[in-house]
Amino acid sequence: MAVTLGTRAAFAVALFASLNVVQGLGAPDDTRGPFQLPLPTGPYAVGTTTWRVTDDSREETFAGPGVRRQVEVLAWYPAATRRGEPAPYLREGLLEVQGLASRLGGPRTAYDRLAAVRTHARVDVMPAPTPESFPLLLFSHGYGSVPSAHTALLEDLASHGYAVLSIVHPYEATAATLADGRVVSFLDDTGAPRQGFRDVVSEWDREDETMAVVTRATDEEEQRRVLRGYLSGLHHTDIALRRWVDDTTLVLDRLTTLAPRSVAGRLARRLDVRRVGVFGHSMGGVTAGQFCLGDRRCRAGLNLDGIPQYGSMIDQQFGGPFLMVYSARPVRTGASDAIYRRSASPYFRVDVQQTLHLDFSDMIFWGGPLRDRDALGTLAPTRAAEITRTIIRQYFDQVLLGKRSPLLAGKLSFSEVRVRDTSTPLH
Repeated sequence: MAVTLGTRAAFAVALFASLNVVQGLGAPDDTRGPFQLPLPTGPYAVGTTTWRVTDDSREETFAGPGVRRQVEVLAWYPAATRRGEPAPYLREGLLEVQGLASRLGGPRTAYDRLAAVRTHARVDVMPAPTPESFPLLLFSHGYGSVPSAHTALLEDLASHGYAVLSIVHPYEATAATLADGRVVSFLDDTGAPRQGFRDVVSEWDREDETMAVVTRATDEEEQRRVLRGYLSGLHHTDIALRRWVDDTTLVLDRLTTLAPRSVAGRLARRLDVRRVGVFGHSMGGVTAGQFCLGDRRCRAGLNLDGIPQYGSMIDQQFGGPFLMVYSARPVRTGASDAIYRRSASPYFRVDVQQTLHLDFSDMIFWGGPLRDRDALGTLAPTRAAEITRTIIRQYFDQVLLGKRSPLLAGKLSFSEVRVRDTSTPLH
């Protein structure tokens, strides 16, 4: 199966999981030193901890009979101190990026320099004594993506008073650590994508073509008709989406079961489950939409460039606020509007020019094979990070905390950002 770079850019995974890696490109530049994460912009110090939960009711699809589903959580939160050991950037170790590098056709060591990067968060420090409770954000990475690749965004949100639980979906990420210390990946022992993983990705082979038809249509009923036809053929994707929604539910349900004297347990007691926002990048953003549709604990959802919205949102009402952030990928911008305009209330849309799919992650700082393969946009990395942080923080400030967003109100201007009026049809 030949997969074009345009199709691969549809989801972060498609850069890694294509069965025919792009050939004939020069060797990636692996001589650069490690990058520095941008400083958090909020007043709080940042802490981080991790835990794992097991779902005894679900068998692990990607493992042998009798193995139960495990989910890893990486937590970021306001901390009581700036002292202590900074967390490593690659929370799952070098395996988190080595499989990615090899799938891109470059040296397996192309991103080993990231092992030297340290975050601004301190490991296992106590939560800040104030405020009494923290609004809670649940985050999911993209399908086959790198869990650590959103650190700059998540620790910035924590510096502004949010607790963020980053959910690592095992066997469908570049790396996830299980309770026994084993690290598992979407790649099998031979370095090839697992069959179940390929089954999902193969369903997206005509996605660019289909989204082009959707975005050319000027009638929203016609857009929904085309989308329904496409979604009806995504059997494996539907199963994966349900699995990720169930993972999210599991993490939220199990907060009360964490050891009370552990850092995780102390943090869990401080979480305000009345103010829950759910968001993600790519498949993680799609998961946010489907989760919010079925779980009333979700007060607001946000999708970072996950197109289209899979699942049943096309025919069901969420009724709460939802924000869609589009990159400038050709034929994709606006492709899910016909779904969100009917399901969410209110629906917000933000377009970011000069960006591609991966620019909403830390990968924009990495360079190397990703830059060589034109997988990144033209915005400066620090500018892209600033824009992404501002959009997400101000949205959740408005819908969860009641603080009006200057950006969404059109009073804070980034020349690269367009806030769209979704009160009327967008065509």
